[in-house]
Amino acid sequence: MKVVVIGGGIAGVAAATTAARRGSSVTILEGTGRLGLNRSLLPYVLSGGFPPEKVQVTEPNALSREFGVDVRLNDRALDVSSLSRSVRTENGRLDYDSLVLATGCQYLSDGPKGLSKQGVHLLRSPEDYLALSGSVAALSRPAVVGPAPLSLVVAQALSSSQRVRVFLGPRSLHRFSPGVGRMLVRAASAKDVELIDADADAVVGTRGAEAVLSSGRVYPCSGVVVLPKSCPSVPPSGCATGTYGGVLVDRWMRTSSKDIFAAGDCTETRMGSISLPSRLHSSSRVMGEVAGSNASGAAVRANLARSMALRIFGLEVCAAGVDIEEAARAGIDAVRVESECAARGDPSDGASVYASIVYDRPTRKVHGIQVAGPGALSLSEFCALAVASEMSLDQLAYHESPYLPSFNTDQSPIALTAGRALARVQERRVEAQGTHLRYR
Repeated sequence: MKVVVIGGGIAGVAAATTAARRGSSVTILEGTGRLGLNRSLLPYVLSGGFPPEKVQVTEPNALSREFGVDVRLNDRALDVSSLSRSVRTENGRLDYDSLVLATGCQYLSDGPKGLSKQGVHLLRSPEDYLALSGSVAALSRPAVVGPAPLSLVVAQALSSSQRVRVFLGPRSLHRFSPGVGRMLVRAASAKDVELIDADADAVVGTRGAEAVLSSGRVYPCSGVVVLPKSCPSVPPSGCATGTYGGVLVDRWMRTSSKDIFAAGDCTETRMGSISLPSRLHSSSRVMGEVAGSNASGAAVRANLARSMALRIFGLEVCAAGVDIEEAARAGIDAVRVESECAARGDPSDGASVYASIVYDRPTRKVHGIQVAGPGALSLSEFCALAVASEMSLDQLAYHESPYLPSFNTDQSPIALTAGRALARVQERRVEAQGTHLRYR
């Protein structure tokens, strides 16, 4: 079977290698001269955590040598014809039996006014991050503009010797539950980082970037670091698109066009009455593997959790699934329950772990989990599995807890939170029964 993969990012490389392992003849098209760029690692270049060459998951020669993939760099796909099963590129035309769209995102030109001023650093490529790493010492009061989590990692790298303000936009902190959000704000503040839940409207100054305007306030700064907004980049293909412009896919990574699959940042998956993007490394890799398998004749399903795990400002945070606002927009009768328990160690030090669960009221199906605090990262894989496998509150409350040494409780924070949610459900049921009896 001849499989063509358009896009050489995380999802594209995963699709190409998986299809090749299954015996397909694979060609991968990448419009740039670089293959397998892991954008989630780029902020760590600033702190020296990763050398630039390590942000690429593979090299073109390795992909060709180890998997027999025909790698075509600097060959951009112009459009796709599902009728003739062919791709028109800048260098000709290519036929396929099945196709995988993994074209990722493109950066938008819109953003705060004043981005052309001296002292504004736009972070789009590894070269941009390298250039900034050489200027970090000159930024005494930098401002960072962009959504979490990448903007938080950038701020962490810049905060080692100076105060940093981060303009996250009006939605970023609200993606976290109240308790988790408060812990994140406190941890950032302890590192001299101020998190601002608003957009940056403009960069102003007579000698370059001297201040950021946001919601009518002026925030002085010595430079501005901007992570530009992005949107799905998809060549004309006839595939249906979702709420945010990404290609709509199901759990098998099938699109609305026969024999065309899609994976990664260019896609959206259906959830209730809306569709949601999954712009995370973990999601892109799994989507690519499933798309590559099914493009080669398999019928496997992706169990997506939209999971994230990081240690930021010394705080461990993990999350999977959707937040309360996303669940409500999808038409789910969503409820959020949150609880706090003591972390392992000396109880007098006040260390806490917060856990939050978003679930559907009628079915008790869990749609989102967040955990923050000491030991939270040890629960990250379980959070992803619980959401992906559509576990219920009852299952979470009574699951075996193999991570108990991390906590001073008889149950994990997730089990404790689920148990408290079930107790609330029972209380409401008793109250409803009492009301019914009074009015009989």
